[in-house]
Amino acid sequence: MLEEKSDVIEKEYEIVNKKITYEELLENIAKLKNKEKIENIWYLIYQYYKNDSNWNKKLNQDLEGLKYTNLPQKLEQRNIEKLYGNKLTTSISRLEKYRNCPFSYYLQYGLKLKEKEKLQVHNFDTGSFMHEIIDEFFEYVNQEKLELAELEKEQIEKIVENIIDNKLTLNKNYIFKATEKYKLLVRRLKRVVSQSLKYIIETIIYSDFSIEGTEVEFGENGKYEPIILNLEDGKKVEIKGKIDRIDTANEEDGKYLRIIDYKSSSRNIDLNEVYAGLQIQLLTYTDAICKQEDIMPAGVFYFSLLEQMEKAEKRISEEEIEEKIRKAFRMKGLIVADVKIIKMNDNTLNSGSSKLVPAGLTKAGTIHKKWTNGVSSEEFKILQDYIYKTIKDISKEILSGKIDINPYNKSGKTPCEYCEYKAICGFNPRYKNNKYRFIDKMSQDDVIIKMSKELGCKK
Repeated sequence: MLEEKSDVIEKEYEIVNKKITYEELLENIAKLKNKEKIENIWYLIYQYYKNDSNWNKKLNQDLEGLKYTNLPQKLEQRNIEKLYGNKLTTSISRLEKYRNCPFSYYLQYGLKLKEKEKLQVHNFDTGSFMHEIIDEFFEYVNQEKLELAELEKEQIEKIVENIIDNKLTLNKNYIFKATEKYKLLVRRLKRVVSQSLKYIIETIIYSDFSIEGTEVEFGENGKYEPIILNLEDGKKVEIKGKIDRIDTANEEDGKYLRIIDYKSSSRNIDLNEVYAGLQIQLLTYTDAICKQEDIMPAGVFYFSLLEQMEKAEKRISEEEIEEKIRKAFRMKGLIVADVKIIKMNDNTLNSGSSKLVPAGLTKAGTIHKKWTNGVSSEEFKILQDYIYKTIKDISKEILSGKIDINPYNKSGKTPCEYCEYKAICGFNPRYKNNKYRFIDKMSQDDVIIKMSKELGCKK
């Protein structure tokens, strides 16, 4: 005789006792605030609790609670001045963080909130460690006056092993010796860095470029001056930072520059993210160096330090395996789409897809658009101009006290998943006025057109 009922789709309210009925009253008041219809009986129940001296105070408190919103108020001017003053000193990665979500930027760089440190190795730690090894490798090569083209695989591995073993004596890397797990990690790091360096060296010896510097800094004591932009009301933004590697090539018509950023993950340049202000670091530093040294841009690239594993048939030769791995290590990014510049980046390329950079040439020697992730020199200039507009826009928002909870959403990918501050903001797209900032997926040509129009309006 039992009947099965469910209130999953539509909740059924029953007046049972004072406590349960009170909770259901609050749910119905919340519905009413969202302009949903409720049964007339709940108006009578509301009057009952309001007139009951034992419940009146609690009802008033909870009604105030229903007005609560997680949306932050704009910072007051006096607090903005305490946090930043009239000059915002920052970095490009921090400005990108602001475009990820203004509120997370405020918590991290305004209030300087941090999670309690734990004894563990994160991807960031291993990534930074690998950066240091590569930097010291090239320092050692320069000191010993070794020729990159003459370095054998075994010699690279030996140099890397010595650098890592020496670094592990430093206190800040003690964790690598703490357990067997980290001893295994060290062996893997030696293997991955040695393998990566083999292909990093190829990007140099098979190109017209040579290394100008590693871990190059922008700042008072760096190789390059900090980037300073003037804003309205006498305010300024000063940008400091560091670049993993810059390469230069001297040609008859002048000097060319390319920037390489080492990543412990797979990364590429997406102009949709550039337009949204999420990926402006490499382009900003490229433009700054070009202006300070009167040099021409050739491209901005990412080199992945991930260990490359390739699936292959049993009958595949070692040479074919080598080619697959080499292709996997090919740099990603954005190149200036000019045949001369493409060949400068890969002087072995006559036709086909480059093994070193994201570019390719047809049999006729023209640019293969399908294989090339690039823009013309004129379009690259538009990107550079738009970057400065973006930096100014972000800086103005920060100095105006805007700290909205407004994370981006690109095809379902958001910064909230890995945000360490999500328990503080309580962002939920189902809440009123909790909305993502959706990034459109436009073609490269459409992004350039949109940028140029906005720059034209600006002028």
